Amino acid sequence: MLTLSQRGRSGLQFLGSLQPYISSRVRDIARADFEADPEGAAMTAEYERGGSNEPWEDRIARARSIAQRSVAYKLERFYQRYVAEENFVRAIPAIEERRKAAEKIGFGKLSDCGGSLKLDENLPVPAYHEGVEWHLEPGGWDGYDLSGPMFMSAIHPYVMSKGGWAAVEVGEDVRHHRSNAAKLLPKDHYGRIYDMGCGGSMTLAAFHKHYPHAELIGGDLSAANVKNGNDSARAAGIPIHFRQCDVRHTGEPDNSVDAVVMYCVLHETPVSVGKDIIKEAFRILKPGGDVVINDLPPFAGVHPFQSVVLDWETDNRGEPYFSETCSTEWSEVLADTGFVDMESHNLGPQGYPWVDVATKPA
Repeated sequence: MLTLSQRGRSGLQFLGSLQPYISSRVRDIARADFEADPEGAAMTAEYERGGSNEPWEDRIARARSIAQRSVAYKLERFYQRYVAEENFVRAIPAIEERRKAAEKIGFGKLSDCGGSLKLDENLPVPAYHEGVEWHLEPGGWDGYDLSGPMFMSAIHPYVMSKGGWAAVEVGEDVRHHRSNAAKLLPKDHYGRIYDMGCGGSMTLAAFHKHYPHAELIGGDLSAANVKNGNDSARAAGIPIHFRQCDVRHTGEPDNSVDAVVMYCVLHETPVSVGKDIIKEAFRILKPGGDVVINDLPPFAGVHPFQSVVLDWETDNRGEPYFSETCSTEWSEVLADTGFVDMESHNLGPQGYPWVDVATKPA
């Protein structure tokens, strides 16, 4: 990991202290205000009885109007946006101070451990993805040439690893979520594992610990993501085959992989695209192969106040498909696609991570 200057490090450490505080102490007050409001209390009781048939848009609009009566809620949301923007305002200059060292980390000569990298310069950017600045990162995934070192050495260790952002609870580290997802696959051995929308190497590295002899393949739209993933995997000595591709069309043969993982990819696509990704997973899986999905909880599975928190991300934190994703029961999509033996449940106290595990019929 790159060592930042004291100035660069301190700005990020401030954000890493502010984020958990507002997401725990201040948010707890906001939730208490919600439950103390007569309408909020009624919605909470309704949720505890098993919910209602009210359309999600209407239900969340009603919950939002209640939440917005709380000064604590408004303050907490203000600082959520502040931290999301400041991550990059502070991290990019911190990395630029160490550009030469960062370039060596990101693009230096690395040993060959058996993996590979395949880029597609002609890959079209899907309309749903065009122009989106994910998580408010300027230019999106490919907007900054040192985004890999930036996340690895600045944003993740000093801010994101503390939790308290998006659906991640305070004190939770997404690296542990990936490891937990790997444990959910039901078999002791898998020959080939495909990560759809891999981002970088972090998820497949977690699966490598549980299945060290499996061939690992990761597909992602972003050239920067697969390049950075390839560098990280080679630095760690983990053989991963990275492919820049639209994972609706992986190019893998029918019935050719033993397991598919989707870690936080469905909430970064419209539901229609997510359904196509699941169909592609079904096609490439061998009969008897397994899929594990780790993503956002359905609105039905969370407290009405938490549904407002999740819905807020859609318009305020570079997550345009959050609400679509949370409005969808992915276990039903899996069943409609042909999967069997579905299991769906949360791993965290506020519904995240939410996991779906299923099998392609043998």
